[in-house]
Amino acid sequence: METVGNQKSLPLAFGVHRAPKDAPPQIVRQIESAAQALSVMIRAGHHKLEYVAACIGKSKSYVSRMQNGVRPIPEKLVGPLCAATGSNLLRQFLSLQAALDGICEVERLADLMRSANEEPRAAAATGRVHPGHRVQPAHDARGDRRAPVPMRGRAGQGGSPAHGYAAA
Repeated sequence: METVGNQKSLPLAFGVHRAPKDAPPQIVRQIESAAQALSVMIRAGHHKLEYVAACIGKSKSYVSRMQNGVRPIPEKLVGPLCAATGSNLLRQFLSLQAALDGICEVERLADLMRSANEEPRAAAATGRVHPGHRVQPAHDARGDRRAPVPMRGRAGQGGSPAHGYAAA
């Protein structure tokens, strides 16, 4: 059964009409966080949060929290966010960070190797050293050796069961 005239071909989902474009490298280097990259992508494309949220199938508040850095941006949303905004800035930033993490990892391992090749040093004694070069244990700020005692009385609205105060 064929219907004529009342059906139209639906376009693809929002934001998928054009492939996302790469951002200039100068801009990618200036981005400090994934949240900032998302903010720049949304602002540069003159998009509203409702539009981006509809494109990725999430709520406006969720996109806002990702944009403000309150929520991390999941890896599975990077592609849809880039498609929705028409910019690959977020993907470029994350790949730059991944490349830099590899460099930092090499530096960390090199430091570990250097420290393993050095002579082991004697562990320093804890406490205070006085002019007689004896190590003295650190004293209490109050000047006595007693353990700190919790304050007596009501700890809060319900009282403290440890001190026999029950909520009445």
